[in-house]
Amino acid sequence: MNQLLNRTLLYYAFLATTLLLLSAPLFYSQMQRLYIDDVDEAINLRREEFQRYHLPLLQKKEVAIWNKYNRDIWILPDTITQPVGQIQEAVFLDTLHQEWEPYRVLYDRIAINRQPFMLRIRINLVESEDLIKALVKLYIGLLVVLSGVLFVLTRVVSKRLWKPFYDTLHQIEKFNIEQPALPVFPDTAIMEFKQLNTGLISLINANLKAYQRQKEFTENAAHELQTPLAVFQSKLDLLLQHPSLLEEQAAIIASLYETASRLSRINKNLLLLAKLGSRQFYERQAVEVGTIITEVLPYFTEQAQQKNLHIQTHLPDQPVWVQAHKGLLEIMIHNLFLNAIRHNVASGSISLHLIQKQLTINNTGETIPLEEELLFERFAKTSSHVQSSGLGLAIVHQICQLHGWQVMYQFPNQQHQFTVNF
Repeated sequence: MNQLLNRTLLYYAFLATTLLLLSAPLFYSQMQRLYIDDVDEAINLRREEFQRYHLPLLQKKEVAIWNKYNRDIWILPDTITQPVGQIQEAVFLDTLHQEWEPYRVLYDRIAINRQPFMLRIRINLVESEDLIKALVKLYIGLLVVLSGVLFVLTRVVSKRLWKPFYDTLHQIEKFNIEQPALPVFPDTAIMEFKQLNTGLISLINANLKAYQRQKEFTENAAHELQTPLAVFQSKLDLLLQHPSLLEEQAAIIASLYETASRLSRINKNLLLLAKLGSRQFYERQAVEVGTIITEVLPYFTEQAQQKNLHIQTHLPDQPVWVQAHKGLLEIMIHNLFLNAIRHNVASGSISLHLIQKQLTINNTGETIPLEEELLFERFAKTSSHVQSSGLGLAIVHQICQLHGWQVMYQFPNQQHQFTVNF
């Protein structure tokens, strides 16, 4: 992506180049006119000097010698028929280079020893081709100098002018809606930037209030649902144990019990997310990750056997210690492994690799990669698995954020891979 400053420089360079190109014909014609006017003045001056200083002393017999030593002021016979007293353009052969050269020429009648002669004064003009070449070189030089000056000025001035904007941008990038601290925008005298900061503060405050209301509602709803769900499950338990229960009725009650269990899991996950969002887990201690993995994995033996999954674990010889909340680390590993089992295929495989500062879990499954944009969002289910609540990976993401870890998803070798960098 182009930076604003670079885009501004491009616009300035394009504008300067366009203006120079459009002004080139006008500049050429004006320079040509001024140059010809200057040459004409020089011709008139030479005529006056000749008539004042040379003509009174010149003798008829000295005409040939004069013409020999004066290349551009010649005394010719009066037989030449040319407009007299008018400066005009003409071409003459350059005997040295054997090419025709443009001149400005003036013919005037004079008398030497009472005999009429024609005075010819000429001055060589720069050829149009040479003038165009010089003009092109001049314009290229101007363009280079102008571009350099614009670049330096734009860099210096724009950085100073746009500093409040970049400060505001930096504050917005650091802002996290889950943290109560509001961004502090720098004071500025520029009206537009001041309006931008005011608008952003209003927008952030409105979003914080909406987010707080939503979080409180989720937490309160989860708390309120906890007791009714527990009562509902216990009643279903009693019904399942009733001796006169028919097989068809038992199947219906079992289905209700499974649904209630799923609702209970969702409720607990929502409560956990609410606590993570309000940062209620502050305790940190040194936890050995390999030990947690060894303790968690046996809970999934039965589920893995039902799908005939092949599980491989690769733990390092040296312990891997991290500063973490032990319970949250257990939940994170639990959710990642449960995700690998639920979204696997029959007779598939799961491999777990732990090295220093990194945990990786690979599993077989659907042969297309998951949508990374939605993967860690709440209730964004990336598969049609019935038992999935759509909250497991969101909890993993929240736990990683709380600890300053990074969780990533990749799809190498047709396998789903989740990596946590501690």
